Amino acid sequence: MKDKRFILSEIRRTASLNGEKPLGQVAFRNETGIAEHEWRGVYWARWGDALSEAGFDPLEWNQPSDGDQILEALATLVRKYGRFPTSSEISIEKRQNSFVPTHQTILRRLGTKADAVRKVRIYCESHEDFTDVFTILYEKSPMTESLAENNTEQSKTATKSLTTSGYVYLVKSGTRYKIGCSENHWRRKGELHKQTSEGISEIHTIAAIDDPAGIEKYWHERFKDKRLHGEWFDLSAEDVSAFKKRKFM
Repeated sequence: MKDKRFILSEIRRTASLNGEKPLGQVAFRNETGIAEHEWRGVYWARWGDALSEAGFDPLEWNQPSDGDQILEALATLVRKYGRFPTSSEISIEKRQNSFVPTHQTILRRLGTKADAVRKVRIYCESHEDFTDVFTILYEKSPMTESLAENNTEQSKTATKSLTTSGYVYLVKSGTRYKIGCSENHWRRKGELHKQTSEGISEIHTIAAIDDPAGIEKYWHERFKDKRLHGEWFDLSAEDVSAFKKRKFM
């Protein structure tokens, strides 16, 4: 865990390299490797508070801004409200925190509400700090809600498209971990038991809404530096934790 003094020094250092303009949360994390959980709720409640203590004005959103910073701000609000915020809620949050973009900025940069929800969901899917928000947006998506309210043939077809098409699993044998995919992970588990004298234990399974092979490839690529052979990896506790955060993809 980084201490407060170090984080403040990094805010000032990166701002100096950026023409004395402090970075947004996403750019700061990418530049320094300091994750949100290392400061939020530990030293400050919001990024604007950290910037103020470092001697900078909170970032303003009235000018054209970095798209990822807008997505990050919206993801934070989704976490707070348990759903995508209304325009009135965004206005209230804006008055309390200049880090929050205006509703007009969101419309200008992201498009309609449906477009904004989709873009925030894509953003959260690729950022581990917001996997919980991805789940909220998936469960509360307009498509999911409309399916619950309507029983038309069109809705039935859409529901079918959202069902699980396969599984990406993480199992352990001895000290090694295997990442693979299967249409039926229970049957595959039995097959794996026969392939190793040490037996296996199931660690976690991700339900694949679409393209399980592509999702499997994503995890293989992510842990490529820890590959032993084939689909077997030497993973750390942090690697396993990152995999277990995903219930579906």
